Amino acid sequence: MGRLHNLLLLLVCFFSTLLLAQVMSAAAGMAAVKVSTTPIFSKIPRAQTTKDFQVLLRIEAPPLVDLKGRVPIDLVMVLDVDVESVSLEPVKKAMKFAIQQLSDKDSIAIFGPSMSREVIPKFMSIHGSRRVAEKKVDELEGRRIAGPARSSLDEALKMLEEQPASSSDGRAKFIVLVTDGEDITRFNSGMPEWFTAALAKYPVHAFGLGASHDAAALRLIAQRSHGTYSFLDDGNVDKVASALALCLGGLKSVAAVGARVVLKAASGSGVRIDRISSGDYASSVSQVDGGASGEIVIGALYAGEVKSFVVHLYVPAAPPALRTVEGVCCDQQQLLVANLDGQLYTSGGVDVDDAAAPVDLVVERPNAAVLVPSAIVVNQIFQFSVLKMFDTFIDKEILHRTPVTGWNDVDVDDLGRKLLARWEELVLEHQFWVGLDLGSLDGEITAVANSLSKQYIVGTAYIFSWMSSYKMQRPTAMGSPANVVGVFVTLEVHLTLQVAITLPESGGDEGECHECEYTCEKQLPPAPPLLEASGHDGSSYRLNAAYEGVVSLDDINQFMIKIYQGMVKANNLKQCQPRAVA
Repeated sequence: MGRLHNLLLLLVCFFSTLLLAQVMSAAAGMAAVKVSTTPIFSKIPRAQTTKDFQVLLRIEAPPLVDLKGRVPIDLVMVLDVDVESVSLEPVKKAMKFAIQQLSDKDSIAIFGPSMSREVIPKFMSIHGSRRVAEKKVDELEGRRIAGPARSSLDEALKMLEEQPASSSDGRAKFIVLVTDGEDITRFNSGMPEWFTAALAKYPVHAFGLGASHDAAALRLIAQRSHGTYSFLDDGNVDKVASALALCLGGLKSVAAVGARVVLKAASGSGVRIDRISSGDYASSVSQVDGGASGEIVIGALYAGEVKSFVVHLYVPAAPPALRTVEGVCCDQQQLLVANLDGQLYTSGGVDVDDAAAPVDLVVERPNAAVLVPSAIVVNQIFQFSVLKMFDTFIDKEILHRTPVTGWNDVDVDDLGRKLLARWEELVLEHQFWVGLDLGSLDGEITAVANSLSKQYIVGTAYIFSWMSSYKMQRPTAMGSPANVVGVFVTLEVHLTLQVAITLPESGGDEGECHECEYTCEKQLPPAPPLLEASGHDGSSYRLNAAYEGVVSLDDINQFMIKIYQGMVKANNLKQCQPRAVA
């Protein structure tokens, strides 16, 4: 059984690296962010006026292998964990995991609970300081007195605001907030103007530990900062490193900063932008020019990410003679131009502005047409309808309740049934939509409702985390690092999570690289073990009969070696040299 288990592990590794090789091959030659537009209908009858013409806007970042490097980051860790909490040691372990994952070009600052010993109150470069940072983490103290976690976040924001503007050039700044505190209701009851303004500049990725944390407060922080909200339930509070990996895999693979999509209605078309469905990404439509322009602010874009938005247009009847535009002819009409602004790390290793060329949305305007909706647009519109339904449910059924009105008296089973009833109504309303595919949504929403039916506090945290994932289109831990929306997991997140999962369970010295100097950006992983035939007949590892005579063990071994070498080269991995012993 042991040999079989090892073989299964090897196959998992094999197919993970095979996936990497496939992604590398598919992305060959792709060096810029890809912007695309897909209309709900490819044709609009010439005389028809369409008041809500939906357009799918997709932004796809290149994978890390296509980038010379990635954007260096300034990471602020804000930690507020009770001194007697069972998650204190897992939090320290997770912090050291984060330090080991960062590049030499990155920097870190760490803030502990209020009134505790100072940790790293100013940014410190990771290069040459990893051991210092890890020792500071070891000295981290837990919260000894009840108090709002916000005081530590205040300090972190003030520190960021005091940084010179030049320190942000070509860098990305993030805050990771980890807390098990329940007394942070001040977040919900008004924020100082300076705090709100500062929060909007720096994405806060909030992690709530255990059932006692204030999920509503952390959700609000994540929303206002355009960050994400994750939580670990009482049975998973020891898995902080794995939960953090879901976020860290993105933070350490930033491909672009300051990314925003600028939208402009085609000149002379009479088209206007009415609204934009963008989840928790800030979007706006200009009223100065009557809706002729708008924008979506994305901020940091991670390698391999795909962002999907829906732009709602008003399209009037076409004029008798369509305006002539370069590249547009016959019965075609240009409706919209999308352009991406920002700084991207290209394959040449140079930051470039306006990394993606403008994209024109063109449709046909025949006298008559049979309208067939695009399935991919239909499903994205439906997804935003689901999020709107959840927002209404959260506002009416969850946020109006407070500890004073009695959370413990809530009929949680009734809340779960209400949520499922809302979902079923929404599905019935859209049952005749051509091309609609519920995919994994039905199972995910049923799981959310079941969680809410079991326990109100955990259930609301589950809803908030699930919504955060879909609105930011990024993975979040929903009670457990194993419970994520898989479609948002990029390759870098997957690989970082695998590293976190393999960390030793104990929080001691085991597994730490004390013999290594951190002179390389990423430590070279061990080469995969090779398959060997064994047994009297040399055929203990049998291939599928369909492959006999076509693929041998030697073929597989050579293929695995090539994949391993490709992964090492693509990720710029280096051998971590042993430190000389005095």
